[in-house]
Amino acid sequence: MSEEAAPVALTGRWESPSRQAGVRRLVWTIVLVALTLWVVLAISAVRWGSATWRLAAAPVPTTIEQVNGVVLYREADQARDASAASGTQVFEHDTVVTSFGSSANLRFFDGSLVQLFPNSRLEVNTARIGRFNSDSTQLSFTLVQGAIRMEIPQILEKPYTVNVVTPNGASAFVPGEYTLRVGDDGTRISVWDGRTAAAVGSQTIEIATNQKILLSPGNQDFRVVGVLEDVIANGNFATGFGSWEPWEDREEGRPDVPGIRQIVRPTESGAPSAAARFTRTSELDSHNETGLRQALGVNVSGARSIVLHALVKVDSASLSGGGYLGTEYPMMLRLRYRDSRGAGQIWTMGFYYANPENRPTPLGDSIKRGVWTDYAVDLAQFRSPPEIIDSIEVFGAGHTFDASVADVRLLVD
Repeated sequence: MSEEAAPVALTGRWESPSRQAGVRRLVWTIVLVALTLWVVLAISAVRWGSATWRLAAAPVPTTIEQVNGVVLYREADQARDASAASGTQVFEHDTVVTSFGSSANLRFFDGSLVQLFPNSRLEVNTARIGRFNSDSTQLSFTLVQGAIRMEIPQILEKPYTVNVVTPNGASAFVPGEYTLRVGDDGTRISVWDGRTAAAVGSQTIEIATNQKILLSPGNQDFRVVGVLEDVIANGNFATGFGSWEPWEDREEGRPDVPGIRQIVRPTESGAPSAAARFTRTSELDSHNETGLRQALGVNVSGARSIVLHALVKVDSASLSGGGYLGTEYPMMLRLRYRDSRGAGQIWTMGFYYANPENRPTPLGDSIKRGVWTDYAVDLAQFRSPPEIIDSIEVFGAGHTFDASVADVRLLVD
């Protein structure tokens, strides 16, 4: 009799179809999440790398050069100033201050040169070179007060501008030469070569070569004028003696006739439309000065050009040359000013047409009698140039004289 095999007991079981589908969905979800995270991380890495390539920059020092007088600097994390010397290096957020009568130059990493004049304060904001991309190179500073001259060299493939902030607005500069002056009356930016764009409120104003922008306090208003601005009011005498103060200086102890001042309208060929004429006919051959004065109070610190211009004419004079001491000319111009050390200075120029007695003429210039003569001088070229111009005087001097002046201008940057 044959034996039948015993049935085998099954201890495991097949998963249901729905459970198997759930497992598959979970696996695919995990795979998709992992893939998404990988993509996100990859994109972030690319963006980080791109930003690093574009923006990574290394701070670089700025060197102080040609220190004259007392110049101080303060490091960003210090509470006290230190004395600067030629070769001192400053970094971002450091401040450089020139004291009364002092000056210094700052040389930036790109060769840009800033001449810092007396009583000025400058803070280096950003000075850094891009590590991988020149677009991340930055140079900016704040001129808190005072005056500077700035020279920005031409560099091939230079993608950045030099940015300067002042209390009255910010400006961006391309390679060129500029003068900047910050005072109580606002900010003046003169463009000698190059161009700048100034932010004025919500506007951006471009200033080209041979122009100047005047930014009012509070950055609320502006004017664009020629790079040389005439600071004398009514210098052409179109409104008579308006803006001018008459004055006279007579010799003590010798009472004599006063001088006469009048506005005339010359009619000869090439003559100005109006002029101030000073005349006197002395009875005692006593000294006299008769003229006009105008108070100015103009800050010209750091000025590249300060041109005094006038048309002068001498018709007659009783004294030869510059008179007995070389200080009496029938037509005279005089400026009173203070230099960079605050010392009061007086500049004088006289005009005469004859000197038969060979009198001294240290302050004079010979011109043709009765002919309108154009005279100009640049005070910025003086050995001790002005920093503050207090006043200008035009006058006749001597015993008996007849002379005129017109078109008086003081052109400053």
